[in-house]
Amino acid sequence: MKTLIIIPAFNCAGHLEKVLQELLKNPGPDILVVDDGSSDNSSQIAGRYGIPFIRHEANRGKGVALKSGFRYAQEHQYESVITMDGDGQHPPALIPEFLSLHAHYPDAAILGMRKRTPSMPFTRRLSNGISAFLISKRIRRKIYDAQCGFRLIPLKHLDTKLPQRSGFIFESELLIMLALRDVDFLFLPVPTLYPQSSNSKMTYFRTTLDFIFMYIHSFFTNFRRK
Repeated sequence: MKTLIIIPAFNCAGHLEKVLQELLKNPGPDILVVDDGSSDNSSQIAGRYGIPFIRHEANRGKGVALKSGFRYAQEHQYESVITMDGDGQHPPALIPEFLSLHAHYPDAAILGMRKRTPSMPFTRRLSNGISAFLISKRIRRKIYDAQCGFRLIPLKHLDTKLPQRSGFIFESELLIMLALRDVDFLFLPVPTLYPQSSNSKMTYFRTTLDFIFMYIHSFFTNFRRK
């Protein structure tokens, strides 16, 4: 099964290089870096390793970066995508586990699931717990981690209109969309990692408002396939 790893990157060149080095140690899926308007040399790092990249001239948000990656995957006839962050939070060593689950359950979306341990900043634990609870209520299924961006999604589930959010909330709305399209979810435990010098690009007040707006709006949105 042809799988593409999509790495949205915004000013994380130091961590990105280590992630790419780890991914390239063993043959695996193709890789695409989406440089979302970085002011560092993220694109050059991808090019140095011979990895295709898309560059946004301005920062447009993680949601837009992911959608650029999805379009690339569709245009190049991939069957599934793995999304992972470029800041070192998602261990490349777990890629084979995602692929193994995918081989047995090819129609399911596989979601990374972190424990809300003390190593996770308090604001992240709080927002993750609340968002997971509310999304679980919304879709009437248990979601353990609504904010982990380490996921494998069969591309056929992304072949119609996607949520329009541009930032981090896109990933939460995508969960709602997939659930309401009756996509099965599997959960893969992943370690809770926050590498040193990895500064979150998430602004909590704005993200909280965006989540509240998205959550309310989701009740008035038809996510079913047309």
